[in-house]
Amino acid sequence: MDIEAASARAFRTRPSGLGVAPRQGFLVVLSIFAFLSLTAFCHARVTCIRLGCNHMADTTDLKRFRDFHLWKDKPQNERAIAIWKYLSDYETGLYHFNEILEGPDPFDEYATVRDALKILNVYNMGYCGIFGPVLDGIYQGVGFTGGRSFGLEAWNHCATEVWYGEGWHYLDVDVRGALLRPDGIVASLAEAQGNRSLWVEPVGSIEPFFPNDRDKARLFDIYKNSRVHYYYRWFEGSHTMDFYLRQGESFTRWWAGQGGRWHHLPRYAKTRWVRDLIEQEPRGTKPNHRHFTRWNHGNGLFEYMPKLTKGFTDFEDGYYDVKNLRPADKGLEIIRTGQAEVTFEVFTPYIIVPKVGDIDDASDDAEASMVIVEGPLAVEVCVSLDHGLSWRPAARTVPGRQAVVDLTHTVKGTYGYLVKLTTSGPAGSTAIDSLNIRTWVQVAPISLPLLKEGKTTFEYRIGDRYGQRTIPMLINPDTAEPEDLSTYVLGLPDDYDPGRHTCRIRGEVVLNLAAPPAAKIAWLSVGGTFRTHQGEQARDTDNRIAYAVGRPEDFRQIHQSNVPGWVNHWRYNWDTDVVFSDPAEKVYVKYTANTGLNTIRACLHLLEDREPDTNIRVVHTYRLDGQLKTTERYLTSPAKYDIECAGAPENVSVKMEVPHGKR
Repeated sequence: MDIEAASARAFRTRPSGLGVAPRQGFLVVLSIFAFLSLTAFCHARVTCIRLGCNHMADTTDLKRFRDFHLWKDKPQNERAIAIWKYLSDYETGLYHFNEILEGPDPFDEYATVRDALKILNVYNMGYCGIFGPVLDGIYQGVGFTGGRSFGLEAWNHCATEVWYGEGWHYLDVDVRGALLRPDGIVASLAEAQGNRSLWVEPVGSIEPFFPNDRDKARLFDIYKNSRVHYYYRWFEGSHTMDFYLRQGESFTRWWAGQGGRWHHLPRYAKTRWVRDLIEQEPRGTKPNHRHFTRWNHGNGLFEYMPKLTKGFTDFEDGYYDVKNLRPADKGLEIIRTGQAEVTFEVFTPYIIVPKVGDIDDASDDAEASMVIVEGPLAVEVCVSLDHGLSWRPAARTVPGRQAVVDLTHTVKGTYGYLVKLTTSGPAGSTAIDSLNIRTWVQVAPISLPLLKEGKTTFEYRIGDRYGQRTIPMLINPDTAEPEDLSTYVLGLPDDYDPGRHTCRIRGEVVLNLAAPPAAKIAWLSVGGTFRTHQGEQARDTDNRIAYAVGRPEDFRQIHQSNVPGWVNHWRYNWDTDVVFSDPAEKVYVKYTANTGLNTIRACLHLLEDREPDTNIRVVHTYRLDGQLKTTERYLTSPAKYDIECAGAPENVSVKMEVPHGKR
């Protein structure tokens, strides 16, 4: 590897256009690093961006959600009720649609989305089999010490119990119901099954109160005779809502769908009521109980348009890896005769979605993510979904023409990718004039900062849940595919059968987690889906997670199973964080599955060798008295600001962008 390539991989932020030949050696490398300290480190992206308002709870992290003023200082019973009411509210609540699945796993149990952050920020919809465990995850995430979801066999229904005050308490987001005892405490499922008066002669009740079921006596009869299945930690928790914007990049989110773009499953078209619901205008996913929510689904657009000429620092700030290219007068210029390449990253905490065509045939899906490149030389475009471990060819551009490369069928349903542009030519020739990457995502309207009548206070904030300025990196090995799993682990376990869905792995498997170039791991979330014994045998469940830094030895345990005896379901999840006092380049996570392991997942939170910036422009677009209006704010650091509305506005979009960096 030549010096340009080596230095680019070791120090991603440096301009690589210094024309250094390998024979010039160590003194020239020193001069490169001196140049780095004066130039590249002065310009950087904005990381861990958040924009909130006083009307809405912060859904980007459950610890922040816990601090919303409507419940943060309330006693446990009142806090549990307030959170349930918020998630059942017409403006801020989740709504019933259908099942939601992601990823390639062929077994629905592992493909179904039950991560609270995804439901709150990406979808804000689901069905009872999602809402039961997600509400459990939310309550445990905000500090309640225990919880569970349960399945009610007689009603084919799933809901939640949370533990506080030495007892269980039943709350149901899916059908919008909870039962109060005479003392004002939320009743348990056992009390709901045994006390008819809680349903038909309540001393007190809270709204909503099972609004779709007028005959409460019928509900009691269903509940009292039903077998119950109790699920322990059926929720997942390794996702993140952190993201970054580079110089020349913007992110616009709309409260309404834009042009028929949503996360579509082919199975939706096979169920008549779901199909009919999707085809209703506006086309796309929406609630089947319209009175439950004002929202359908929303969309977002990441648009990256860096200036590639030498008068700007966008390129140094934005590339992931580069060889033999530098900004010049007309665009990216080849330094030495021969091959040159540059890689850019697309990362989003929101799922990438296409413009959906025929709901029976995904072949005409389009525009999920488009790479638009122009230059006088031909460019090979390749895509990686595994952080550069493997590459897929996407297109070869025609010299001198703008190329629009639609990556829909490679990247839809994912949370990001790497795109590599490879070219060749004589030294000093311009390779790429311009680049534009447009990526559409699905967004939950309930997560957006809502402008209301009167004064709304917005707050621009930065930082992850530990207050650091990190870059996320999702790691999701496919345990159903040995070839994919083998790329992430030190070796496949001896007792491994991907077709044995309820117990794919027994024994040990070690996940190999390495930081990308010019970054270190500040902390990580790590988790898995485990098999468990049930009932009295639950205590014999023996699954563990441990980690080691630098080398796969001297592992420190971070999870040992402690499954309660009320469990009568065969699997559970466990996710936890590991924060390092000194950022690490490599981390190994060892799963010891004596009872069984089925999926593994991680999210690395990376510190880069560049100082993050804080400059951002925010644009609020809304309708007031039938007129489209915009309000802009230029913010150089985290701050609060107010917007006054004389009437009730219709929120249209909110846009955040980082300006181009001038040298």
